Amino acid sequence: MAELHIKKLKCVKKDDVIGKDEASLQVNGTTISGPHLLGKGDSVTLTAMRSFTGSIKVTLVDEDAGKDDTLGTVTITDTQAGIGTLTAFFNALPSADYHMTYDVHS
Repeated sequence: MAELHIKKLKCVKKDDVIGKDEASLQVNGTTISGPHLLGKGDSVTLTAMRSFTGSIKVTLVDEDAGKDDTLGTVTITDTQAGIGTLTAFFNALPSADYHMTYDVHS
């Protein structure tokens, strides 16, 4: 069994035109952190951890009054254990770009 440790989420480019994004991280469809109010250049230090076997999907969502925007999904595998600090990119929409720093332990 591996453990995902999410360390930081940084907003390079925000999704919302007005105000800050309300960014939430989801693992396999369940919110594990957020919403965090983030604008361009903002970041938040996290200590979110999840155990998993094989692979795990992490999705970044911008919560909105209407339909939420999915900013991207990354798949993290247990083969990444022991590599060190890694960065995942959430840029599925042209209007947003977020970077998540994480590592995987076995």
